[in-house]
Amino acid sequence: MTAQLRGGRDRGISGSSARRLNGRGGATHSSWWWSAAVAGLLLYPYLVVVLVGDPDGERVVLAGHAVMLLSDVLLLGAGVAMAVDARLMYDGLRGSMAVAAAIVALQDAPLEVLGMIDRELSPLSFRMTNGHLVTVLIVLIVIHRGRRAAAPPKYLVVTGILLGLTSATITLGLYRLMKEYIHESGVLGTHDSVDIVIMVLIGMIMVAVGLQLAASSLPGWAAARIGAGMLAIFTARLYSTLVDAMMPTPAAVVGVAVFSALIATTASSLLRVALEQMDARVARYAHLAAEAEAEVKQDREVAHEVRSAAAGLAAGARLLASGQILPLPRRAALEKMVDIEAARLRRTVAAKQGPMTILDVDAVVSPFVVAQAALGHHVAWTPGGHRVRARQDALAEVLGTLVKNAADHAGGRGTTITSRLVGDRVEILVSDAGPGLDPAVRERLFSWGSHGRASGGQGIGLHRARRILLEQGGTLELGEVPVGGGTTFVIRLPWARPPDSGDAGDA
Repeated sequence: MTAQLRGGRDRGISGSSARRLNGRGGATHSSWWWSAAVAGLLLYPYLVVVLVGDPDGERVVLAGHAVMLLSDVLLLGAGVAMAVDARLMYDGLRGSMAVAAAIVALQDAPLEVLGMIDRELSPLSFRMTNGHLVTVLIVLIVIHRGRRAAAPPKYLVVTGILLGLTSATITLGLYRLMKEYIHESGVLGTHDSVDIVIMVLIGMIMVAVGLQLAASSLPGWAAARIGAGMLAIFTARLYSTLVDAMMPTPAAVVGVAVFSALIATTASSLLRVALEQMDARVARYAHLAAEAEAEVKQDREVAHEVRSAAAGLAAGARLLASGQILPLPRRAALEKMVDIEAARLRRTVAAKQGPMTILDVDAVVSPFVVAQAALGHHVAWTPGGHRVRARQDALAEVLGTLVKNAADHAGGRGTTITSRLVGDRVEILVSDAGPGLDPAVRERLFSWGSHGRASGGQGIGLHRARRILLEQGGTLELGEVPVGGGTTFVIRLPWARPPDSGDAGDA
């Protein structure tokens, strides 16, 4: 069973589930359009400006800041989704991506708010600054450490928020220093070679981040979308810097919106894939648990049958050794029964099922009658001459279970075995004149583990007896209560028609 469980894990998940987990399902391919739709929704403030009109352009500026602020809020939400995904996947890289998304969102959001309040600070939200060099360096370090981490650290979003606010503070501090000691704008420009070098460094670090993601265990489609988003925001900020914009241009705002939309939809796709994988794992583990439970039940059934058969063999062997049985014919019959049961016990332990064959019911029943008589349990039996198609070991085991139950629970009173032909089935009836079944037990008599309160059994024998008959096209049911009380069990098996017989009716 351990080998089967290990094999189940090694096989993993295949088919459509595997394609979804690898990111090749239809849902992941369509998210480029979903990203475009989200970006369009983020640009809704511009639509409001168009509808209400804007004669002086003031509302266009506010709309641009509103779009970028909404983009930062969406980006923070993407960071939360990535944090959940990292926990589900137990992946350090995805945890670092959650931190990076929160850093960028919390670095830009305060600057957006300040830009809406103080227009002098507005360029900090859409142009390149010295602070962005610090931010991308932090992101590169976070991603690099995440690739090496075996598991995501705790407090991912909180860590990202703290690092993002730190980056925003550093950006404001560097802006103030530049404005006071270098040039009046306080942001990077194209007229200073140092500024150009800083912009080149920002671009190179962003490329390094993209290469880190591309070379990681992240699905290729996710790395491609994140890379496209990084290119969009870098291009937007570079454009604003090159044209020396002091107010957010629509082109720059669109770039920010596209970046946030791509990151957010990628995060949602990764989380959806993680949830699908969790569902598939739960289903797989449930299947393995069911297999393990079936194995345990099978082992317990076999152990139950081995104990019962061994007890009968031991009793028969003791009787033979004691010399209490007349030499013939009872001794010969008991010896034959011991040989038959010993051979069946060996096959049961080896889990070898005999072939389906044509059996003489009388030949199978006879050893049990002799054995029970030798053990002091009289069983009334009249040969019927019927033949059935079944496995000999299975029929013998079922008969042994029913006769033993009659001996144990009915005190051996009035046990009878009869057979009859009904249509194309042979019915073998095992009855006793005992106290009968508890009504509360009758409905669940064949269920696993079901037994009466006064019974010392495990509730396994009847469950196994019915199951092995069903496996060969037979049935085991409760019959009508005999006259005077007691219990009747009915075995039904396919009738084996004799080669020279005509049509037969009920017998």
